[in-house]
Amino acid sequence: MNTSITRRRGSTLATAVASILLGASIAILLPQSAAAESAQAVQVRGMNAQVLQLQSEARRGNEQSAAHAKARQTLEARAAVLRELMATDPTAAEKLAFPASVLESLAASFPEASVSLEQRGRWSGELEYLIEDGVNLKSHRDVFRLHRGAEVLELKFSGHEPPGLKSGQKLSVGGVRSGKTVVASEVEFADAFQGGTAGDAAAAVCGPTGSQSVLAVLVNLPGYTLPSTMTTDFVRGVLLGNAYAGSAAQSTTNWSVDDFWQQASDGKTFVDAGNMAVVGPIKLSSNYNTDANGASYCDYYGVRDEVIKAIDGQIDFRQYSRVKIVLPPNGACSWAGVANIGCRTMTSPNDGSFTASVAWQRADTMTSRGSAVQLTTHEMGHNLGMSHASSRDFGAEALGALGTAGTLSEYGDTHSTMGSWNFGFYASSHAANQLGWLGSGSGFQTVESSGTYTISNYEARGGALKALKVRRGTGNDAWLWVESRQNTGIYSSKLNASLFGGALIHYQDASTGGKSHLLDFTTATSGFSDAALPAGTSWTDPYSNVNVTVNSVTTGAMTVTVNYSGVTCNSAAPTVTAAPTSVATEYGASANFSITVKNNSSSGCAAETFNLNAVVPSGWSQAFASKSLTVSPGQQGQTTLTVGVPSPYALGTYAVTSAASGVASGKAGSDTENVTVVEPANTLSLGINGSGSVALSSPAKTCTSSCTTDYAGSSTTVTLTATPASKFQFTGWSGACSGTATTCTVAMSGDRTATATFKRASGSGRK
Repeated sequence: MNTSITRRRGSTLATAVASILLGASIAILLPQSAAAESAQAVQVRGMNAQVLQLQSEARRGNEQSAAHAKARQTLEARAAVLRELMATDPTAAEKLAFPASVLESLAASFPEASVSLEQRGRWSGELEYLIEDGVNLKSHRDVFRLHRGAEVLELKFSGHEPPGLKSGQKLSVGGVRSGKTVVASEVEFADAFQGGTAGDAAAAVCGPTGSQSVLAVLVNLPGYTLPSTMTTDFVRGVLLGNAYAGSAAQSTTNWSVDDFWQQASDGKTFVDAGNMAVVGPIKLSSNYNTDANGASYCDYYGVRDEVIKAIDGQIDFRQYSRVKIVLPPNGACSWAGVANIGCRTMTSPNDGSFTASVAWQRADTMTSRGSAVQLTTHEMGHNLGMSHASSRDFGAEALGALGTAGTLSEYGDTHSTMGSWNFGFYASSHAANQLGWLGSGSGFQTVESSGTYTISNYEARGGALKALKVRRGTGNDAWLWVESRQNTGIYSSKLNASLFGGALIHYQDASTGGKSHLLDFTTATSGFSDAALPAGTSWTDPYSNVNVTVNSVTTGAMTVTVNYSGVTCNSAAPTVTAAPTSVATEYGASANFSITVKNNSSSGCAAETFNLNAVVPSGWSQAFASKSLTVSPGQQGQTTLTVGVPSPYALGTYAVTSAASGVASGKAGSDTENVTVVEPANTLSLGINGSGSVALSSPAKTCTSSCTTDYAGSSTTVTLTATPASKFQFTGWSGACSGTATTCTVAMSGDRTATATFKRASGSGRK
């Protein structure tokens, strides 16, 4: 057995324990906290207990064939539920997966069912990141795939996904894998282009600035066709405006993707009219709406691959960095659009490798030039590297305490086209962080000291200062992005009129990632349509020392005063982290967690003492190496939590919660991890020298090379029978067995090692 499991030797209660374990109901095995878990999490926890009980039964040799058959059935069912949990709650799945030592033990006990066990390890490959946008731009799905040669793994993240993820990056991820799904708890970038646009290996041909060479392909399917209005002229008009559209595709308001990008970026990004092509409609050979078993399935990859093959002879894909595919609804694709975040390498038969992003768009969601430009600037905004423009709601407050998540609405910013169906320019945080359109000191000014600042309206062309990046209080790493939107041009004029009289403010902290987060400074009204902080009003952060006043707003400029008062103390709940997320121990032994407590209070606070406590299953002991930690703001302290499992105890996976509570502030935080309780086992390590085999009486098996076998309890005995191979003879035992008799009985009251030696028989020469 793997020695990373904490073990207790020499139990004299084996018989009593066996009856307790095998007679326990699943309900008894579930921890109290399971009631708050999802249905899949409760199922996995229960199945963990079932599998460990079956292993105990198999080790005792009782109805062994039935135990193996039941284990195979249970592990198959458990794998299916675990993969469901990976999809809905990756963090819970990673914590409930068996520790590596238990997986090793179960694979040895049930080799015929080991394919159903998850794996813990590392996997490397190239990332593909896509976002599927629901038809109403109200629902979405993030899709992460790790390409490993011919193998493609679905990638989920335990906790927040790392910032700066884009297609084409080389990643090494550590975590848990079941089937083709991996939950990553550790992510390493294997190249130099993570975390931003600079240094991106694909930036030279596929970056967010400069000329964007677009290939648009219109597609019909055998059972589904594009509406008559979806023509090549219509798509040219969407991309480049009326000058490139036929007479039937003119728009009274001359919206286009190129014009939108030109205005929003001050000309830094544009559609390359000289290297743009619209092809089709072409008819594909399949509806791409079922999987191999005939079930409904949206196969947009299949659409892409056939499109590439179908037009490969007339298009040089190496000339294009953006591929846009327009298709009719096919009964299975329930989105308005799907798009890569960034670019990755693809191939065509004639052109070989090319680097591009892909956007798939449903024709029925683009019924006019306006709606088509809104959707295309959204989907191709993903291609440029942005995620969504979200809103972040804190109820009666404009902004909650540092580290507080608030309520996120994925598409809640209706003033950015990366939100839900609108003409708003991309938020300043997106323009600076993901797009490189606003430079520090030129496009935006970082504010960390008191003063009065003036910015131009966000729609102004040229090199004007367009945004303020205001640090949210002294000593923290959270920021307020301040903009002035005005009723100018054909895009911003379509926004809510209340925005034009105040400051539009987005928030950026550790949880923002590739999104932008709009704040609501008119909390007395519902919704974020009038989110701006009005001119002539002030906002004082109740959780830091910053005050923001919008002094005046004109069509040309906005003046804002930022004041930092003396550093004040604003208490916040600590962050508690227990590691590792999952450990194993035998009953009668103990397990250790490393506990880290971070003080999130503002820098004006004194160091605080946090009292520690733990919630453990009934009957368990718990002890911290230090019962309290004194930690300064922004710093962290560490100690060790040891939990002890009584003997005997029902096998299973149990929740352990560690908590820290501030003595002065009363603010508290906690973290919950898992301990898998396994049965004490003694290991027989059998060695074979020479050519022969050794048969074990229990469990009934034959070893032809060195092998190990675990036995439950201390009263088990096993008989070993040595059989030499042809032209060999058995010459004797060593270790726990001795002598030259072919049989030997070993009492498994502890770990035992025995070796059988075979030598070539006299007179049997080599041939």
